[in-house]
Amino acid sequence: MASARGLSSLAKGMVTVLAALLLLAPVIAAPASLLPPPAAGLVVGGLSILLYIRVAGSDDERDGSVWNAIPRRQYDGRHVESGGLARGEQEAAIEEIQQDADNRDRNG
Repeated sequence: MASARGLSSLAKGMVTVLAALLLLAPVIAAPASLLPPPAAGLVVGGLSILLYIRVAGSDDERDGSVWNAIPRRQYDGRHVESGGLARGEQEAAIEEIQQDADNRDRNG
């Protein structure tokens, strides 16, 4: 059974694919009209599936954080008031811990 988050991801993906297909219909239809109908259907269907996979993705790929969309260089600038400073310090601490662990693995 799908979770509520999974359903919203499915709905978002389907709406995005439908909107993209409607907006890109002339661009897709012109080259597809040069192909036999079954081949054109496979091309359009394949593009739809690829677009859906790209939009919906899997829940494992993202943690739902808005910070994924913000470049790291902006943590101390534009986004400092919304927690960017703390986020930058947290990521630096995680990197330091990972480097220490790598050094320990190499040395011993």
